This record gives sequence, C-alpha cells and structure tokens, in this order.
Amino acid sequence: MNAARRRFARFVAGGATNTAVTHGLFVVLTWSMPAPVAYSVAYATGIVLGYVINTVFVFRIRASLRSALRFPVVYLVAYLVGLGLVVLLTGAGLAPWLAMPVVLAVNVPLTYVLTRHVLRGARAERARPEPAGRPLRVAR
Repeated sequence: MNAARRRFARFVAGGATNTAVTHGLFVVLTWSMPAPVAYSVAYATGIVLGYVINTVFVFRIRASLRSALRFPVVYLVAYLVGLGLVVLLTGAGLAPWLAMPVVLAVNVPLTYVLTRHVLRGARAERARPEPAGRPLRVAR
C-alpha cells in the first residue's frame, strides 16, 4: 500500500476512534446534564481529539498554533455540507436513514482533503510526500 493510502486508512481509523470516544462521552455526560449541553461538550472535545489524532497519528506532523486555530473550520465545513445534503436529500423524498450514508460518502473524503490542507498546507503537500517509515515534520 502506498503512503497516501496508508495515510487515508489512518484517517478513517482515527475518525472512527474519535467518533467512538465522543459518542461515549456524550452518553456519559447525558447522565448529569441536558443532551444539548452534553452534545456541545462532546463535539468540542471531538474537535480537540481530532486535531491530536490527525497531527500525531494520521499526518504525523508537529502541531502548531496556526493549524490548531484553522482546524475547527474543517468541522464547520463538514457540518454545513452534511446538513445541506440531509436537507436536500430528505426534501427530495429520501428516507433520513438513507441520507446519512450519502453524507458520509461525501464528507469522509472531503474532510480528509480539508484536514490535509489545513495541517500540511498545499505547498508542503506538493513539495515533500511523506516518507514510508517515519513522520514528516512541517512547522508552521
């Protein structure tokens, strides 16, 4: 498997881990607070955990203040695209439970590309592909 496919596989595994952790956190938090508050805390935790997973595990780069400040934009774009697709698809008559796989099929590659751009930058992505056995270090 080439470096890009390994990186994408790490992205999917990291995303699944983040989803499981934040879902578990949400469930536990709902025992002591209203669901909207629990959701907000879990979602914010997911953004922070996603940043750590993507810098350390997926793209193997050094964290920076610049990329940390830009990273939540990825979650905002993914949310808005997903929301738009759900509204569009369910408005066209598709059952909500069938709309979600479509949202995932669009959002997983979209968030991968956006995350890669935010964390590695377009210039770094073109200039130096990730070496096979060790992490690429890009300071911003």
